[in-house]
Amino acid sequence: MLSEKDFIKKFIKPLGDKRGKNSFDFTDDVAVINNYAYSTDTIVEDIHFFKKDKPQFIAKKLVRVNVSDLLAKGVKPEYCLFNFSAGKIVNKRWINIFIDSFNSDLKKYKISLIGGDTVNTKATTVLGLTIFGKIPSKGIKLRSNAKKSDFIYVSGTIGDSSIGMNLIKKKIRFDKKCKENLILRYNIPLPRMDLLKLIQNKANASTDISDGLLVDLNNICKMSELGAEISFSKIPKSSDVKRFISKNIKYEKLILTGGDDYQVLFTGPKGLDSYKNVTNIGKMTKEKGIKIIDRNFSDLVKGYSHSLY
Repeated sequence: MLSEKDFIKKFIKPLGDKRGKNSFDFTDDVAVINNYAYSTDTIVEDIHFFKKDKPQFIAKKLVRVNVSDLLAKGVKPEYCLFNFSAGKIVNKRWINIFIDSFNSDLKKYKISLIGGDTVNTKATTVLGLTIFGKIPSKGIKLRSNAKKSDFIYVSGTIGDSSIGMNLIKKKIRFDKKCKENLILRYNIPLPRMDLLKLIQNKANASTDISDGLLVDLNNICKMSELGAEISFSKIPKSSDVKRFISKNIKYEKLILTGGDDYQVLFTGPKGLDSYKNVTNIGKMTKEKGIKIIDRNFSDLVKGYSHSLY
């Protein structure tokens, strides 16, 4: 099995610019050209959404997972390119609902669509967006910028989305209202645009949580050549997650490994948890590796890992 990271290292990196000046050697979620930051993301039927999902939810997810990438770098999205590979689930009604919601979200985030491509796959639906915006005066917040004196922060609550996905895929019975709330968090990410100025002005390293809290924190650690200490009890959890975990303890580790949170994980000086819905969960350390100081998760499954074959 070839992992995404190995694929990039073996096949993609040799094709990039030799100095890695624009691509950062493909070690982050963005590239830069002429004062603009670019990011791209793809969502695929049966992986990121399901055929029974409402088209309006799929449209919002496509826009927001991409907005999340740039937001975490301190960049306000301005323009996008849209690639639409239509599969069997797509029909006239589906397209009308999808496009209405897609357009509504582009307006919500003040993004202009300037091009793209369409194709009929006759099978699975695949949706891609390339999004870009002007780099702010203080530059972008890379994974490699953490300092050993930094504290570690997350926005929002963690684990809702991955538990929501498991509720769908495994058809787990649970309290109706809580179940609906968790599934909604999976269907519709909520990028924290209200934190843009905080990230631009205060964060050192930053990323969004897409592959799981531990995986994304490990990316910061590796790129910054540091380690981290975090407290599981400090990780912010919604009342719905707490209630679900109290009845289904085996899913507790999804808070650390589940992914699809699309919250911001960033490092910076002490006191940034004074901002609304921002929580300090630990600190960066000189010693390599990630240590969970208040729990023993020795058998943790690694977060979401893409594989090519």
